Amino acid sequence: MKKVKFGGVQRALKGKGFVIALSLSVTAVGVSTYIAYNQAVSRIGGIPEGIGGSEFVFEAPVNNPQRGVPIDEAPPEVVIDSNAPTVPIESAPMPEIAEETNNPMRSRVPVVMPVEGEIGEPFSNGELVKSRTLGVWKTHDGVDIKAPLGTPVVSMTNGTVNEVYSDPLWGICVVIDHGDGILGSYFGLDKNVTVSVGQEVSSGDVIGAVGNTAEVEITESPHLHFGVRKNGEWIDPLSLF
Repeated sequence: MKKVKFGGVQRALKGKGFVIALSLSVTAVGVSTYIAYNQAVSRIGGIPEGIGGSEFVFEAPVNNPQRGVPIDEAPPEVVIDSNAPTVPIESAPMPEIAEETNNPMRSRVPVVMPVEGEIGEPFSNGELVKSRTLGVWKTHDGVDIKAPLGTPVVSMTNGTVNEVYSDPLWGICVVIDHGDGILGSYFGLDKNVTVSVGQEVSSGDVIGAVGNTAEVEITESPHLHFGVRKNGEWIDPLSLF
């Protein structure tokens, strides 16, 4: 019986063993990858359309995976029409600004001159002027309003008669409290005074007449010496008119 020699077969198989082992390894890796791929596809619910030969692109923004966090959205684009007509904005009416005035009697109108006539001697505002009658320098704390003897003298505005008296220098005097710290002094009146202390008078009420009883100004033409005090200080009577 002839013996079979396996030396050649073993040498042939020995040379091809590495190639067979490598092929089996590649096949095993391919099978494992295929199984993993199928499992992944089954979990995500199928293959997205567009995969395999063409590029897959997400067209919509991806939602924020964190719960409770709002999705960032781009603000809407604002388009300004340059041809649109402009609409004027109506401004609120400006409050009326009260007219500034130094007249403390503005709120107690009407205010009238106690007698109509020319101003003979104005208010000196604290400066010394020479008295025509006495020949001395002194302040003139009022205005001399020229008027014929007997011309009616009226209250310049509403008030209360504060004093009625006879002064050796200023003659017959009537002082009226016109309110707001203002006292009106009507000097050199005729003796026939028509008001009494405490009497209420209104603007334009007759309180007496122009006389010649003021010895301190007796050489001057007939007039009413009219003075006004504001909180005890002499002021220019004409500033009230």
